[in-house]
Amino acid sequence: MRGSILFFISFLIVCNVYSQEYSAKDFLYASSLSSKKLDNYLNKKNFLPGGSRLQNDIMVNVYVVKPGKNKKKKDTLNITRSIETFHTKNNSSFTYITSLKDEYTESLEELKEAGFFCGNEKDTANILFQKKNISVMANMIVEKDYDTLYSLAINQQELPLPGDIQFAEDLLQFYSHEYLVSVFGSVNVVKDLYYFSEKEVAKCSILFPKTSRQAVFIWEDNINLCKPAYLIIGGNMNAGSISSYDGVIGENVWNSKEGIYSGMTLNSLIKLNGNSFKFYGKNSESPYMIVPEKTGSINFKTNRVVLGCLNPSGSRLLNNATIGADEIVSDNLGLYVYMMMILPPNDNKNK
Repeated sequence: MRGSILFFISFLIVCNVYSQEYSAKDFLYASSLSSKKLDNYLNKKNFLPGGSRLQNDIMVNVYVVKPGKNKKKKDTLNITRSIETFHTKNNSSFTYITSLKDEYTESLEELKEAGFFCGNEKDTANILFQKKNISVMANMIVEKDYDTLYSLAINQQELPLPGDIQFAEDLLQFYSHEYLVSVFGSVNVVKDLYYFSEKEVAKCSILFPKTSRQAVFIWEDNINLCKPAYLIIGGNMNAGSISSYDGVIGENVWNSKEGIYSGMTLNSLIKLNGNSFKFYGKNSESPYMIVPEKTGSINFKTNRVVLGCLNPSGSRLLNNATIGADEIVSDNLGLYVYMMMILPPNDNKNK
């Protein structure tokens, strides 16, 4: 994790910070330090421990600027600066707060020059910058007395190694496009558009495109390419760069934790579930999708499974609004798992 931060630091050192007393270079470097080293570094930068507070069961350490010596009475400019930090098992957070707008805006420029991706830079609040496993949330805070403060919240996330990823659901640990790039490399992760229909299009990220390990991330934050809405495994992959691909892509090899995989027969799916289930008819708004409910060991609410059918004209039952899997399995229509749409757990959505 420190290797990536040192790259940004070396780039930012050459930036001209002009009137900035503290720059993005300082914040990024400080956020990479352990607690002991951080205290020493901030002391050199004229910050002292200013107490701590509990926030969502996490202890947040506060640092304040050392009192100035021999401050002249005629100096009327009251500059506010403070720092808040905390560490958890998988990430560290460093927030710098200042009342100087120029210091804030110059730091944003440095982040852009260092190659941080930002999809909402025209906003005035909650501006998100991302680079690999590092994210910076820039914000403008209006206090009760109408004073304005500016904050830069830097978060470094500890990400899983590729070898730790076994099931399709494990991919939902990657909260953003940049997280995927950080672990799998830019060659294996591409930005694209996913066509749900001619009128409904969403930005997406594709992991291992045009291979049997292909996985499509649909983002809830479609501007900053983060916060996964769901993960698509299998199917035709209606993405722009793939729809025109005329090569051969092998059967998708990703399995769900519950044991579902692309190409699995309807009979095998019933056995895996331990009970029958219903799916929507071919003329419905969601043709062949299994009704999102839990009738056995598989939770079809979080793993939305869409079936394929090799013989769609082979049974009148397919014209019904819903069909029981046990009612049609003996018709031998060639029903199989065509696509999985896996939703993230609730705690992942709240990051």
